[in-house]
Amino acid sequence: MSDMSSPFEFEQLDAFIPGALGEPGNRVFYLQARHGEQVVSFRLEKEQVGMLGRYLGQLASNMGSPDPERDIAGLIEPVLPEWVVGTISVGVDEESGIIQVTAEELVPEEIEFEVDDDFTEADIEELLEAEDASMGEQAKFTLRIAQAAAFAEAAEELLSAGRPPCRLCGRPIGIEGHNCPRWN
Repeated sequence: MSDMSSPFEFEQLDAFIPGALGEPGNRVFYLQARHGEQVVSFRLEKEQVGMLGRYLGQLASNMGSPDPERDIAGLIEPVLPEWVVGTISVGVDEESGIIQVTAEELVPEEIEFEVDDDFTEADIEELLEAEDASMGEQAKFTLRIAQAAAFAEAAEELLSAGRPPCRLCGRPIGIEGHNCPRWN
């Protein structure tokens, strides 16, 4: 497709949505992007959905948000995440009204390699290739203001549909109740 220069670089999206599968307390959260027939999903934490939603909502509001472009389809199943999101960054071009969201893959902490005299040139090359592979992948999404506003609305609805927080400590109250530390 001409709108994408790499597998995870979307310049024009039909949808950019948060979603979750499972019951409250056991939900798995996702970010899903669609362009035409291509659907790509990434797994992330509930807190990441909330923070990204609040930030995009604030940006959209500051940029004079038009009506949100809500995607009524929700997550397209089966949801097969490409990888788990580690960090998320957001860039803004206020003049053009474009927001760039970059998600980076969560990778294990760096592995330190010690090279001794017994290593061959091939061993060293193999270690360097393994180190390069551990850098993780990136996904870039270019959003319009209305898409950012829609993501923010959907994220807020998604998070409010979870377990209610305890009025005293703020921790979620499960089906079996809650052992509030402030009552002890």
